[in-house]
Amino acid sequence: MTRKIISLLVLGAALAGQAALAMPVNNSYVQASAGEIRGFLGGYSRPTVYLDQYACGEPQLSAMACGPYTISVGTGFLQQQENSYGNYVAKFILAHEWGHTIQFTRGINRQPPMQELQADCVGGTFAKYAETSLRYPSFIENAVASARDAADYGEHGTPSQRDYYSRYGYANGFSSCMNRI
Repeated sequence: MTRKIISLLVLGAALAGQAALAMPVNNSYVQASAGEIRGFLGGYSRPTVYLDQYACGEPQLSAMACGPYTISVGTGFLQQQENSYGNYVAKFILAHEWGHTIQFTRGINRQPPMQELQADCVGGTFAKYAETSLRYPSFIENAVASARDAADYGEHGTPSQRDYYSRYGYANGFSSCMNRI
């Protein structure tokens, strides 16, 4: 009997852990995340985040910035990222896209893959800010795993480059991302 109870408790804990892995990504979550990012990076760029609207004319709803004032994201894409890599990865992705709006604002146009890697760096700075100022648990490992898997050895760089620049931003801050990359 004791063995059966222990097995049920272990199974219940495992199932509860699986259900708790991903935050539900919806309009409230995305807009709250945008507000947090705006609180950190809003002095550099203040885009509007459009959800599930193809605001950039993209062929599929993923995440992209298409100018200094527009970020377009899909809840399905962000939810898949949270499900696959863990909580708060969507925040990192939004911060990465925010980094692109800052590039647009400042007229930064680097050769591939440096444009994307600089945005990864900015995403890393937000991950650190979220941890230290907003008191989120660290999610840089989850964010790096997502970025590595999105590498394409071309425009977005290699997995090791995406890893390095995300962590570089996390360790060195926004100014380092903008001045040294």
